[in-house]
Parts: sequence; C-alpha cells; structure tokens
Amino acid sequence: MFRSKILRKFLIAMLVLVAGYLSVILLVALPRVDTVIKSLEEKNAKEVLEKVVLLTEHAGKNLESFRQTSLLRHKKEMKNIVDVVHSMLKETYRESYIVPERREALKQDILEKLRHIRYGGNNYLFVLDYNATMLSHPYITAGKDMSRIADMHGKLIAPSIVNVAREKGEGYTSYWWMKDNDDKTPYEKLTYSRNCPMWKMVIATGVYIDDIQKEVARRKKELFQKLRDIMEKTKIGKTGYIYIFDEDKMIIHPNSNIDGMNFKTLPNPGRGTFIYDDLVKAAKGTGVLRYKWDKPDDKGHYVYEKISWVRYVPSLKLYVASSVYIDELEEESRRVYGQMIYLTFFVLIISLILGIWYLYRQLRPIHQLSDTAQEIADGNYAIRADVSSDDEVGLLANNFNRMVDRLEEQIVTLDRKIQEKTEALQKLAITDALTQLYNRRYFSEISVEMFHLGKRNREPLSVIMFDIDMFKHINDTYGHQVGDKVIVVLSTLVGQIKRASDIACRYGGEEFILLLPKTDRKGAFELAERLRKVIEDNKIVLEDGTVVKFTVSLGVSQVDYENDKDIEDVIRRADDAMYIAKRDGRNKTREL
Repeated sequence: MFRSKILRKFLIAMLVLVAGYLSVILLVALPRVDTVIKSLEEKNAKEVLEKVVLLTEHAGKNLESFRQTSLLRHKKEMKNIVDVVHSMLKETYRESYIVPERREALKQDILEKLRHIRYGGNNYLFVLDYNATMLSHPYITAGKDMSRIADMHGKLIAPSIVNVAREKGEGYTSYWWMKDNDDKTPYEKLTYSRNCPMWKMVIATGVYIDDIQKEVARRKKELFQKLRDIMEKTKIGKTGYIYIFDEDKMIIHPNSNIDGMNFKTLPNPGRGTFIYDDLVKAAKGTGVLRYKWDKPDDKGHYVYEKISWVRYVPSLKLYVASSVYIDELEEESRRVYGQMIYLTFFVLIISLILGIWYLYRQLRPIHQLSDTAQEIADGNYAIRADVSSDDEVGLLANNFNRMVDRLEEQIVTLDRKIQEKTEALQKLAITDALTQLYNRRYFSEISVEMFHLGKRNREPLSVIMFDIDMFKHINDTYGHQVGDKVIVVLSTLVGQIKRASDIACRYGGEEFILLLPKTDRKGAFELAERLRKVIEDNKIVLEDGTVVKFTVSLGVSQVDYENDKDIEDVIRRADDAMYIAKRDGRNKTREL
C-alpha cells in the first residue's frame, strides 16, 4: 500500500500541509495568545496598583482636612476659655467698684484661681501685665519680669503676646516653650491672648502643636489600617502583593519581617545596589523596576525574575508599589500554551485522517480565540470566546473565558470595595462624630449652594441658630459625659422636628444651626418655637435617678437677596438674634 505513488504523494502533501499548519500554530497563534495573556496579567496588576494609589490619595486628602479641622477646633477652644475668664475679670472689676478698698484683694484672688485652672488635658491659663511681668502662671512665680525671656529662636515671648493683644484686642502668636518643669525639651506652642484693659493685663492660653500632630497621627494610623485591610485581600498573580513605604521605613507590607522596618540598607543582590534606592529611582522614572530576588521556599538564591510597579503619592510623601514574580505573570500563558500544544498534536492526528477540510475547521476557532483575546487586551472585558465545541479548542475557550471572568470579577470587586471605602471616608469628612449631624465644614459648602439656588429661583431661605443654655453649668454639675448626652438628645429632637429637606448641623460645641430652604421668617419662627417647646418639655433621667432638663435660645433670620452679599450675613443676624434671646432671659426665640 505504501508503494503507491498516489498514496506517497498524498502523504507528502498532507505532511507539507500539516507542517504548514504546525508552523502557523507555533509561530503565529501561540505567540500571539501568549503575548495577549501576559499583557492582560500585566494590565490587571497595573490597574490594581492605580486603584490603591487612588485610595491612598483620598486618604491623604481626608488627613489634611482632619488636620485643618483639628487646628481650628483647638483655636476655638482656646478662645472660648479665654472669653469665659475675660468675663469673670470684667465681673470682678465691676464688683471692685462697689467695695474699692477690696479691689487689690479681689484681683489677687482671681489671679490665684486662674493658676489652678486646667482644660484639655494639661492646658493652662496665664496672665501678664502690660510690662510683660507675670501675674499668674501655674509654674512661674508671680511678679517675675518676662520681658527679656526669648525662645530657642531668639524671639521675645511675653512682649509678643502682650503686643498682639493690646494692638488688636486679641490674637494668636507662636513660640517654643517647655511643657512642664520635668520636661526641658522645647516644643512649638500656639498661644491665644486677649486684652483686659480694665485691669491693664493680658490673659493668654496655649496649645502645643505636637499635641495636634498626635491627633493627626492617630487619624493617619486609622486610615492606614483601612488601607492595610484592603491590601491584605488584594493579590497579583499567585503570590504578588502591594506595599507602601515612605522616606524612612516600610509602612505596610504583607511580610511581617519587613513591615515597619527601615529597609534603606537592604541590598539588591542582583544589581549590587540597595532595593530602596532602586524603587525610588523607578518611581521618579518609568515607574517599573525589574530585578532578581529569592523566593520564600528558596531563601538566599536571588535568581528569580521579579517586577515592581512604583507610584509616588506627594500628598502623603509615600511610595505605593506592587510586586510579583514574572513567572507568575507567565503562568497562565504557559498553561494556555501547553493546552494549545496538546490541541495542535490532536489536530495533527485528525488532519491525517480527515484531510484539509477538517484542518480548515480547526483553524477557525483558534483564530477566533486569538481575536477575542486581543479585544480583551484592548479593554473590552464584556466579550467572551464564542466557541461551543466539545473538543480541546472548546476546553481552551472555556478556560480562557473563566480566566477573563475571574479578572473581570476581581476588577469589579476591587472597584466596589474602593467605592465603599471612599463613601465611608467622605461621610467621615462631612459628619460630626458625636451627633451624626452634618459638621461645620459641610454646612459652609452646602449653605453657599443653597443661597445661590434660592437667589436664582427667588425662593425664601431661612436660618435658625441656637445653642444650649447654661451648658457649662451642666458640664460642671453633672460632668462632660452628661453634657455629651445632652448634645446627643438635642440632636435627636432636632432630627424629629425638622423636615427632610432641612439641613441640620452641629456648628461647634453646644451650638447648632438649621438651614431651611423654601421657608420664610414666619415659618422658621414657628419651627423654632416648636423646637424650643419640645426641648423645654424633654428631660433626661440619669442612672442614679437624677433628672436633667435643659433649654435652648434660638435666633431666626431670613435671607434678604437684595442686601445680603452671602449666606454669612444671614448667619450673623441669626447669631445676633440668638444672643438677644440669651440677653432676654434664655429659653427664648428672637428674630432679626
């Protein structure tokens, strides 16, 4: 049979055809599929890194907002405590007119009391006369001349404080000072001072900047823990991971031996350099670093090719990097490559039996799979290989589709997690933690928008400003925990009374504000009165049976679009009306 020339020619033709087919598979289709799959794996790794970088940048913005808010809160706290003391001094001065012979004794008595006042941990008050002589201080003897005492930079401390208060009435200064007698290290301190002309003295208090920075550091630690939780669940390839480091040490790394360490001197044996320097250089250049490293199951043998993508986040001065072994990126392509080889030899046997027609039929699904892989590499994750045969080509297409399904699922899952974390961070940025009402920052933004919207539509817009009467007395009598409970109960009552369209905000401390769209002064006044009566009738029963009642004073104002330049004019009128309510005996509603 094999002596037949026709058979030999047929066999030779088939061998040539099969050889050509094998050439097409091995030289065209397989390399193309291999390239596309590698590209998909690499693209997925880059997208995962970009999403973590985006989340890190959001964390940086949130951290800066928290720092600014914390600084403003401390400034307001200092001003409030000094205002209270200033009122005490004014009252004492009026009392001294009744009994002039006791004026000096009254003065010394209140100065002595100020020495023992503490707030916010270990913050204190001190008093200077116009000659920068210390009149009251918890650590410095009264009568000491402070006019020549300078901080570590040569800045005269007391004269600066006195000059700001006398020239402007009040103001902030900063200098370097020791925290107490046991700690001789100077720290930067922000001081608020106010002039008390009736006694010819200046009252002042301060807060150490590093105390604020500690609050920011705690916030930063919380944000980084959230990043850590996300990154621990994020994998690239089989064992690849994402890590974050700064100019000093590794911040987040899945390897506990490296996490938190200063790895600036960690060698990169494959290059004869330091891995930290190589990563920083890559971040400033192409963003890609290829190097050789060891594996967990083969320690000390730096022969395995590895790739890292590195991005720098300027807002936090952090580097975000992803790292994966190159053979893991190629693992899927090698698996597909092996399946394709198996399929090719299978087709070879069938081709020798069925001939050119069957050979042509086998080429079509392979080209379709390759084209599908190319479309997916171009970003079309919705497309799938439409091959329904039950042979190896169908198995390859099914596995390929499953691989693409997993890639798409990972991307969707990561997008969802980032969206959830972003929404959580955004909510933290606009919500007051104690009352769950909006905070002042959000109110400042939305009130401007509502002002311009109301002005454009010629719709009424009103503001109710109110705060808790005798709140300091509540805190002093029952403690700050009860004071916080009063604030929470008040916030709950506000939520029950206001309309869904009204915007309620904790404006600061025990002060609250309501923004009422499409509401004139009459409607706002009626709502304020209803709120005042509900609060007046409410009571809080403590665990020991003590009943705590409280009231509020309210100020109402409506926007005058003809004369008001912005919403701040309306807020000031509401604030003035509130203070008129205070002056008229509290638990009142007044309008301007």
